[in-house]
Amino acid sequence: MRDPQSVKQCLDLAPAKAGIAWLSQVQRLADINRSLPSWCAEPWVRQIRVANIRGQTVVVFSASAAALVPLRHRSSTFLLWLNDHYRLSCTRLDAKVRPPLVV
Repeated sequence: MRDPQSVKQCLDLAPAKAGIAWLSQVQRLADINRSLPSWCAEPWVRQIRVANIRGQTVVVFSASAAALVPLRHRSSTFLLWLNDHYRLSCTRLDAKVRPPLVV
């Protein structure tokens, strides 16, 4: 079994372009998650987070199944907001229940 590596070590070993692309993706996801309350100020929005953007699919994790119900009803407006504010071309929402990691 290999010894665990720090994120810095992994980035140092990865090609420079891959590291930059990875960091920019993480930054974009953090920006989106910080601005979610500006899209919708309802309490359930605090339970969702954009986990990934794969091609035209936005992957959203929710702390509870109850928060996914209103998100699915507003999926078209959510995708329009993402596309307008972040210059994306997302057409599909993949929503899953995943409790937040507690460290």
